[in-house]
Amino acid sequence: MSQALPILSVLLAVLIAALPWGLPADATFILPLIVVMIVFCWRVIPGANLPPVVAMLLGLLLDVTSGGPLGFWALMALVAGTVGHLARGLSSRWDWSPLWLVWTGLASALAVFGWLLASLYYFRWVDWWPIGFGALVSAVLFPIIWRGLLKLYGDAYPREDFNRRGVA
Repeated sequence: MSQALPILSVLLAVLIAALPWGLPADATFILPLIVVMIVFCWRVIPGANLPPVVAMLLGLLLDVTSGGPLGFWALMALVAGTVGHLARGLSSRWDWSPLWLVWTGLASALAVFGWLLASLYYFRWVDWWPIGFGALVSAVLFPIIWRGLLKLYGDAYPREDFNRRGVA
């Protein structure tokens, strides 16, 4: 049961990202980067179980539903999940600022990596602004998503998974 909630919430986020929202061209990367951020957050939360393979498969589903290059978001989700797992020691219910810093750095790195990867894929320099803007918006939305996922996880599993230092 501890895998069902993270998997279903990321799947719901993928399906929401696949809807035709009519966003401007500069905002096309916001929703997929929020999905990647949700993968990062679930991998950080002690006790939550989102296997890397599942994160990659959900990223692949995001690739298929968004019409992008196959494997692009799967790779991003895998990298974010791995970094999230490594940052698990920084997690705390009371102080999320270290994780916000980690996510902001990771989102920036993913934006640069994604821009370079897309440029390589299309054999030309693609516009960097949409993915940079998506990374910026995801960094701004991180505290809201983090608190929401903690609330969702706490309601589903009421036991206390964090102590004052953030170690499970």
